[in-house]
Amino acid sequence: MMTNNSILIVEDELIIANGIAELLAEEEYDVTGIAKSAAEALLICRKADTLPAVVLCDINIKGDVKGPELALQLKEEFDAEIIFLTAYSDSKTLQQAFAADPVMYLIKPYNDTQLLVAVQMAFHKFIKRQTARIYPKLDLTEREKEIARLIAEGLTSKQVARQLFISIETVKTHRRRMLQKNNISNFPHLVYIMNRES
Repeated sequence: MMTNNSILIVEDELIIANGIAELLAEEEYDVTGIAKSAAEALLICRKADTLPAVVLCDINIKGDVKGPELALQLKEEFDAEIIFLTAYSDSKTLQQAFAADPVMYLIKPYNDTQLLVAVQMAFHKFIKRQTARIYPKLDLTEREKEIARLIAEGLTSKQVARQLFISIETVKTHRRRMLQKNNISNFPHLVYIMNRES
């Protein structure tokens, strides 16, 4: 299964759900489905060719499983970002919602702009998290970063050794270690990743 700009709407008020779906379609998001309950939401996700990256979830949905509980399950099983849509703002509901670590908590009535900004934030967080998995951060000590930066600036191992008052063999050892522990085959690739991280 792949993930793209897909969104699942979990809302038991069909008029609201359809309005949200229309707005999202106008903005060229792919609405994976509309669910009225946790069971429907899970079924849609399990059968979907494209998993939802973002779930818009009402707090108080039909059935025994409520929004916060469902959100935790969707995050765990399908790695989705959650935006809660609700009319409730009491402390108990907020506590339950925050346990699911949502991107946003929109209190009804909200406007289209607020919803679209929340969706953009959710996709940003989703993409950032996915990218971090694909391109994990480099594991470098401060000394290794310093050596890599100097090499990236065009200095030879000999020049780096002179500038840092260390032996050429120490520079070569650091270079080998940086590549090995980060599972990278060549130094230009390591420099590329360093530049992307900074």
